[in-house]
Amino acid sequence: MLKKVFATLTATVLTAGMLAGCTDNESASSGGSSESKDGKVTITTVRTLKDDTKFRDGEDLNNNPITRWSEKELGIKWETLWTVPNDEQYNNKIRLALSSGQKLPDVFKVSDGQLINDLIRSGKVMPVDEAIEKYASPRLKEIYEQFPEAFYPATVDGKRYGIPRFSGGNGSDSLLWIRKDWLDKLGLQPPKTIEDLEKIMDAFVNKDPDGNGKKDTIGLTLASKNGLATWLADGSFIFGAYGNYVPGSWSKGENGSLVYGSVQPSMKKALEKLNEWYKKGYLDKEVGILDEQTAIESFVAGKSGIISAPPWAAGWPITDALKNNPGAVVEPYPLPSGPDGKIGRRGEGLITGMFLFSKDFKHMDKFFEYLDAIYGYIYNDSTYFEYGLAEGYDYVMKDGKPVYDADQIPGGKIDPGKYFITEDIPTVPYMLYELAEELYTTKRDAKNAYEYTKIVSQGEPYMKAATIVNQQNQYRIENEFTGPPTKTMQKRSEFLTKMERETFANIIYGRAPFSAFDDFVKKWEESGGKEITKEVNEWYQAVKGEK
Repeated sequence: MLKKVFATLTATVLTAGMLAGCTDNESASSGGSSESKDGKVTITTVRTLKDDTKFRDGEDLNNNPITRWSEKELGIKWETLWTVPNDEQYNNKIRLALSSGQKLPDVFKVSDGQLINDLIRSGKVMPVDEAIEKYASPRLKEIYEQFPEAFYPATVDGKRYGIPRFSGGNGSDSLLWIRKDWLDKLGLQPPKTIEDLEKIMDAFVNKDPDGNGKKDTIGLTLASKNGLATWLADGSFIFGAYGNYVPGSWSKGENGSLVYGSVQPSMKKALEKLNEWYKKGYLDKEVGILDEQTAIESFVAGKSGIISAPPWAAGWPITDALKNNPGAVVEPYPLPSGPDGKIGRRGEGLITGMFLFSKDFKHMDKFFEYLDAIYGYIYNDSTYFEYGLAEGYDYVMKDGKPVYDADQIPGGKIDPGKYFITEDIPTVPYMLYELAEELYTTKRDAKNAYEYTKIVSQGEPYMKAATIVNQQNQYRIENEFTGPPTKTMQKRSEFLTKMERETFANIIYGRAPFSAFDDFVKKWEESGGKEITKEVNEWYQAVKGEK
């Protein structure tokens, strides 16, 4: 399985002038935890602040119900030194602090693999093994033991330097969303195999499912500009139907070493199938240049009957498709199997970043106390968040009971989970969809605020889709390489990726023969791929402690 790759390429250190737009409250050089006379600890941090984080009037990241709770109950005063709106600016600002010798914040999250490695090599962040042993709660230790590979991106020379910020594990894994009203109109059953899927796509293209008298519909919405295994309009299930690999990912080969999915023989079979589908009109004519956002337009417009997308697509873009096409019914379905019974999909990585700590930070005990308190909310044993995170924000009390209806919360509902240093309510990989499956299949009521707000309130289509994804977990194909770009990757990745995408697009369009794949594999290996494979496996053995 493959872990999420943090392998973005090395960022260029920006000049101070390029950072003028950042919302500094004070220089990061002032970072450094301190303890006041009343025993309270101030911990400095920095973060991205995206548009989906809302505040009540007069509040901000340093003054909100979560910071007030933290100070009152835990004796921790959080001081967010600066924010930026996106990861690129965030990484550049951290790099600037690193290169200019500024003191780092006490605690900060980094998702870029190269930056994590550079920070560790700089000697300015501390190893965390001893702190985990001394201060992590038993349940946090258990989670860390359950997912040791989550530490790989911040493991150097056998030492761990970061605490994982876990993802949902399978939260962005895809399934099929299909226009059920089209299936019903044409007398078709949901697909169980790729062969079934082809019959459905053929009918969606040739039997006028929208009833407008025109041949203007396609079978499958697919994005390929950024790779064929992606977060929306995902094509990874097509490759998974022909082998245990997906494009762009490093998976375990037959001998246990990591191999690059895009050069495996099963790719050729899937590309041949995509070329067949393209020629038959099942795909958008411009599929080769469609990114995730532009690809979904056909489905939203009611011109496509199938899209591969995660459960959260129930909120968007599925709702947009329903609004635009009165009478449309879209249902989630399991991924189909290939000719040999194989099923596979791109698996989300385990983490969304690593928390790193300044070497001068003195209060790892308080960090773990804070983190465990957040987990108390999702495990429903919290001392602090019995009904929700903050009354008047994500719930109100009426007649002694919590009410989560946004219309009954004065000023509307606001998610205080965004104020945590984790930037949202964290979870344990696979836990959310496990709960969703339990709630969906048993039809029991939500037991707590977490179950209600994160699952039940998302609606039945989401719960059904999450159940399907969870029941197909055995088919996940994760990216096992989560380290920084290797030396040869830094030199050759741009060329190799460009060559790969052009070759795949040419085969799908029919502009190149299928033998072009064999030529691509040979050239990939000769142009750095062979050396990259060697380097990737050296990293893999090192983080596993086998070297």
